[in-house]
Amino acid sequence: MVNKKEIILALVLTGYSICVFADTAALNDAVMKLCDKSKMCIGKEISANDEFPPEMKAMLSNMVEEICGQYMRIADLGDEHELIEPATECLNSMANQGCDALLNSDDETTACKRYSELAENY
Repeated sequence: MVNKKEIILALVLTGYSICVFADTAALNDAVMKLCDKSKMCIGKEISANDEFPPEMKAMLSNMVEEICGQYMRIADLGDEHELIEPATECLNSMANQGCDALLNSDDETTACKRYSELAENY
């Protein structure tokens, strides 16, 4: 016979797992949103400037893929569930910036500063 404590523990663990998966899905969505935004912004820059030779365009395209790879590394938090929400907020805050700020600003968003501070502990 299963006792009530075992049932409660199972429900709590199941609920926690569902929350982690939901948070991970939001994090992955944020990665894709920022990657798409970066591609769009760099694509606009390339289109607006006819002086880019094909080699430069190829180099910029490779650079975008590398940037997206960096975003994916942020999303690969493994067991560090405490960082999922701050990382998601950071990525979303970056994706919500205009193209000029995203491509040219060295300033971190408030959400990214928070994530960086928390991530230092891991």
